[in-house]
Amino acid sequence: MYSDRGLTGRRSLGYGERLSFSIALVAVSLLWITQDMAAWATVLCGVGAAGGAAGVFYFGWRYVRSRGDSR
Repeated sequence: MYSDRGLTGRRSLGYGERLSFSIALVAVSLLWITQDMAAWATVLCGVGAAGGAAGVFYFGWRYVRSRGDSR
C-alpha cells in the first residue's frame, strides 16, 4: 500500500485516517445543518453528511479488513 512514495517521500493516507476524516465530515455537516441557512447551503450540508456516511461505511469496512489481514 505504501510502496510507491514518489519523489516527495510522503505516504498516502491509511484507511484509519480516511475513516477519521469521514467521521469528522459527518459531524461537521450535521452541526452546520442545524443552523438557519439558505436552502442551497442546507442541501450542501445534507450531501456532505451523506457522502461522509458513505465514506465511514467504506473506509471502516476497508480498515477492519486490513487489520484482519495483518495478523
